Amino acid sequence: MTIRTPHRLALAVSIAFLVLVVILGNAYYRENGAWELGSGSDQVMLLILAILGCVLAGSFALLRPGRGNPDGARLTSIVWSIALLIALVLTWRVIVLSNRWVAEVGTTIDSPRALDEFTAAHPDAFAPYTYRIPTGVFLQSFEFLNSSNVEMSGFVWQKYGPDIPDDVQRGVVFPEQLENAYNPVEAWRVERDGVEEIGWYFSGTFRQNFDYRLYPFDSQNIWLRLWHPESVASVLLVPDFDAYRDLSPTSLPGLDTKFVYGGWDPLKSHFSYELLDYNVDFGLDYGFSDAPDPELFFTLTVVRDFLSPMLEHLVLEIVIAIILFLLLLLMSQESTAEKPIGLTPFDLIVASGALLFAVILDHNSIRSSIQTQSLTYLEWFPLTLTVFIVLVVVSSVLKAKQWRIPVLGYTGDLVPVFAYWPALLGAFLVITLRTFFIA
Repeated sequence: MTIRTPHRLALAVSIAFLVLVVILGNAYYRENGAWELGSGSDQVMLLILAILGCVLAGSFALLRPGRGNPDGARLTSIVWSIALLIALVLTWRVIVLSNRWVAEVGTTIDSPRALDEFTAAHPDAFAPYTYRIPTGVFLQSFEFLNSSNVEMSGFVWQKYGPDIPDDVQRGVVFPEQLENAYNPVEAWRVERDGVEEIGWYFSGTFRQNFDYRLYPFDSQNIWLRLWHPESVASVLLVPDFDAYRDLSPTSLPGLDTKFVYGGWDPLKSHFSYELLDYNVDFGLDYGFSDAPDPELFFTLTVVRDFLSPMLEHLVLEIVIAIILFLLLLLMSQESTAEKPIGLTPFDLIVASGALLFAVILDHNSIRSSIQTQSLTYLEWFPLTLTVFIVLVVVSSVLKAKQWRIPVLGYTGDLVPVFAYWPALLGAFLVITLRTFFIA
């Protein structure tokens, strides 16, 4: 069999990728001591892509697909499809294990030392505050109502020592709660050793900004933003460190042990400070300063259980892709089959229209399930299938009209058949890399 220049070039590319795999693999193993996908580092993805490039180029060089070697083209298509599918699944695995796309809310405060260090790093922001009031949170439940609203319930408490004057108002405010932000229900009031502790129960809808662009591999921060009811009282809310056994975020402090997550998995919970600079004095005429205001947050970070939406939508899309491939295969063999089944381009167009309708319904289902204005990762799958449906119809029309262009086929119209799965899986892989790893 003739070895052509493209095959020689592919062999050289395969060898180059193999050398790159050895270099990257050796460097990664020396740095980490194990083959861990959970790191989610760019090195892991570069190693996966280098292996993929080696397999794709090597199979092309060895199997030598071409017009005179349809068996080689068929085997190359199979090898490429399997390699791209494995690379896509490994990429999903890296995404699930790494949690590198979790956004942070402010600076985590998990100990008195961390609070002192943060205060020392921003002396101007903390200088106006005279009194510190330990504040604790115990979150009992949450439920996403729509793309911007979450319902939460739980308890919050504060401790007022003897250094806090009686004229300082007792209370806590949830500025993002849509109703009763200033009126949590008092649950207890006790006094021990001169320290007055007051606890409140809260339950309501909170409006927050959630990002669903990575759906179904997204994570969300559900936070309680805590204010003191008197904005000019020089009162700083600080975490009640003594009320928690362990404040390390991964130990999930402040959460009910019977917490119901409802399709989400807990990642961490923690107190944090965020420095916010307001451009308004709320009409109180206390003036403006260059220093931002520190605000206390209690945040629960959850990651979505991706399996349910993937099974709900991806299974349907896989079935549609298989049916579309079968239609393309039947259409390509219609002119060369000994006993044609009578499939016409019009029949293919009608069948493709039905598949397109199913894809549109699936896309609308994704949109309605998350109710967000941004385009999510999972939506790219039905959109890509829509493009492939159109391409299959165009290929059928070109065949019927006997219009030939090199990229769409040769005798027997096998190029679209052989290219279908590698092109589809390759598109999914490129979209995944673009969404998660390329800023």
